[in-house]
Amino acid sequence: MGQADRSVSRRQALVGGSLLATHLVAGSRTAPALAADGPSGIEPTVRHIPLTRQNVDASRLGVRDRGDAWAVSPEVPAIGYATVGVVWAQGSSAQGSRFFVRTRKGRTWSNWQLMRESDEHGPTMASAEAQRMRPGTDPVGVGNVDAVQVKATSTGHARPGDLTLSVVDPGDTAPRLSATRLRGPDYPARGGTGTPRPGIFSRRQWRADESMRQGFAGYGEISAAFVHHTVNSNDYSPAEVPALLRGIYAYHTQSRGWSDVGYNFLVDRFGRIWEGRWGGIRRPVIGAHTLGYNENSFAMSAIGNFETVAPTRDMLRAYKQLFAWKLDRSGVDGDAYTTIDRVRLRTISGHRNAASTACPGSHLYAKIPVLRKRVAAAQTA
Repeated sequence: MGQADRSVSRRQALVGGSLLATHLVAGSRTAPALAADGPSGIEPTVRHIPLTRQNVDASRLGVRDRGDAWAVSPEVPAIGYATVGVVWAQGSSAQGSRFFVRTRKGRTWSNWQLMRESDEHGPTMASAEAQRMRPGTDPVGVGNVDAVQVKATSTGHARPGDLTLSVVDPGDTAPRLSATRLRGPDYPARGGTGTPRPGIFSRRQWRADESMRQGFAGYGEISAAFVHHTVNSNDYSPAEVPALLRGIYAYHTQSRGWSDVGYNFLVDRFGRIWEGRWGGIRRPVIGAHTLGYNENSFAMSAIGNFETVAPTRDMLRAYKQLFAWKLDRSGVDGDAYTTIDRVRLRTISGHRNAASTACPGSHLYAKIPVLRKRVAAAQTA
C-alpha cells in the first residue's frame, strides 16, 4: 500500500451517496441473492414504558437501591435474550442525568449497571435519518433474565422529556436457532488477486426482519475504519448471537429511529463476523456509528464490554482479516494516516479517537496499535 495520507471531502462523499441511494430505490440490487428457501426474518417485539417520577415506588425499593433516583421503572418481564435502552425527546437534554439497569433472575436482583450514553453514536446530522432520530443510551444486552428495571438519577434540575424505557424481545429463543443453520457463512471466505475476504455471516443468518428498515443512508467513500464495542454482557453463547443482533437492530430502528443497525459489521467473541447495516458488504455503506465520520469510514463493533475484559484472539484475528480486506478494496493502508474534513487521524482508529467516549473499551483499544501493523502486513502490496 502506498498512500500515507488520504484526504477526503465529506461533501463529495455525501453527493455520491445520495445519487447511489436514488439509483438503489429505483431498483439497483447491491446485496447478492441468497437462497429463497433460507430462514425468514424474525420480528422482535419492542415494549416502550414511560419513565416518570410517578413510577417510583419507595415501598418496593430500599434506600440503597433507590439512591438519588428521580424516576424508577416498574419491573418489566424480559423474554428471550433481552436488550434494553432508554430514549428521550428530540431537543431534550440529558446532561447531568445518568441511567442504570438491573436484572432479576428468579428472586435475585443484580447490581445496578450504568447505561452508557453518547451523542457520538448516531447518523449524520442534517441527514434524513437524523431527522427521525431520538437521543438515548446505547443498547444493553442483558441476556436471558426474568425481569429488568431501570432508574434515572440527576445532579441538576433539568431532566429529559418523554423519558422512555425500551425492552426488546428478540422474537425467538436461542435454542431454536440451531447450529445447523449456521454451519458456514453465506459470504464464504474468498481469495483472488487482492487481499482475501474473510467469511461473513449475512443478515439473513441472524434473521433480520428487513421490513424494519426505514430508508437507506446511501454510499460514501472509505478512508478509515473504526473499532467499537456494544457494551453488553460477555458470557453469551454462539447460539445467542443472532438474538443479540436482532435486539440491537430493533433498538436502533424502533426506539432510536435510525434507518438500520448503526454498525457496518459486528464480531462475536468466537471470531465470527456478521453483516450489520444493509447495502452490500463490498460497498462503502454509510452507517450511524461515528458521528462526523460516517460518510468516510466503516466500523465493526465487538460484541461485549471491553472495558471489563480483554478481546479474544479469535476476535482480534477477525478484525485483522476484515479490516485488511475492506481497506484494501479502497486503496487504504491499514497503518497510515488520513485527513477527513481537516482532521488528521489514523486509518484504523478507536471510536474514542474521534469523540469523547470510552468506546471501544480500554482492553480492546490497547490492541489497536498491534492491529494496525497486522492489517498492513496482511494487505496485498
